[in-house]
Amino acid sequence: MLKKICFIVNYNLYESKRHFTLKLAEAFERAGVKTKVIDVDENSLSADLVQQLKRFAPDLTASFNTLLPMADNRFLCDFLQIPHWSILVDPLFYSLQYLRSPYSWISCVDRADVDYLKGMGFERGFFFPHAIEQELEPGYEKRTFEVVFFGTCYDYESLRTSWQARLPKEVSKVLDDAIELFSSDIHVSLADALAQAWGRSKLDPAQADFPSLFYYLDNYTRGKDRVDLIRAIQDVPVHVFGDLSRDNVAAILGWRQYLKNQKNVTVHPSVLYGEALQILKKSKFCLNSMPFFKNGSHERVLMGLACGALPITTENVYYQEEFGNKGPLFYPLGNPVALNPSLQHLLADETAREALVSSGREIVMQRDTWDERVKSISSYF
Repeated sequence: MLKKICFIVNYNLYESKRHFTLKLAEAFERAGVKTKVIDVDENSLSADLVQQLKRFAPDLTASFNTLLPMADNRFLCDFLQIPHWSILVDPLFYSLQYLRSPYSWISCVDRADVDYLKGMGFERGFFFPHAIEQELEPGYEKRTFEVVFFGTCYDYESLRTSWQARLPKEVSKVLDDAIELFSSDIHVSLADALAQAWGRSKLDPAQADFPSLFYYLDNYTRGKDRVDLIRAIQDVPVHVFGDLSRDNVAAILGWRQYLKNQKNVTVHPSVLYGEALQILKKSKFCLNSMPFFKNGSHERVLMGLACGALPITTENVYYQEEFGNKGPLFYPLGNPVALNPSLQHLLADETAREALVSSGREIVMQRDTWDERVKSISSYF
């Protein structure tokens, strides 16, 4: 039985992982598990912090952040010889290095990623979707923002130009085919689309740089879906909070360039997670683009409902099972324009909007709090 858990946390964009860590630790404490949070504060894990960890003597270490190998491709858990739980909130493909450690446990927010782990013979993986703190209230301020969007701008046009200049034509064609496959079927994941497109190409898999191709496919499709979603709304004020992605060195075009022809859109600098919650309490709708998780979760859906804002989100198998018609509005894959009739109807009928928020929020506060997540992992640790 789990008695002590030590969380290791670091910076990430918008400080969401620090927030998640704090709220999950509080939920563990309420469940009678002692916790310690070690914040490396944008540095490596120092000898002093390792000693603090050892003195605490946890049964388990855990982190939402990426933990790199320390030496000889070995991780901290290999030296400590205690389990480490990697709490992934991004696609599994970026964290395959964790499969090397016999002490590694991996949770995923998409059920397809859990299936991939099992398919690779990794048995210490499980589904652990996003969650929200149980004490979060919707707020009672006037909702002055009709529609808001929080998120990074991924310059997908410049990214595509970059890989077309860098890659052989036949490999670039694989990416084009993968984009089409991924964008046309709700059941085809990023990894599936890439594998299918490469298989059709008859190229030698040994020559493929799959990590780079996955990155291109992921960032292109997420960037385009976000822009298409915001562009789909023409007649309603939309407030966009976010900056240009720092990951892509070829990135040039930000939100102002992509949305320059939309007079209904106001672009703001990015805000931290806590400030986003306060803005949501003053918003009627929040947009959520999550094509990279077709069978999983995203925090913006839960944040929106908990704060009283109705999410408009990418068509998603998991959330459609979770909510049905009680809560979020789903837009069809590749066709966000289809959301406009529902958006216009609910903007004109506040009672109907509030009813959807209320039913969705009730589901979230019953099933999707950190306290419920703590209960769900008792069979693993």
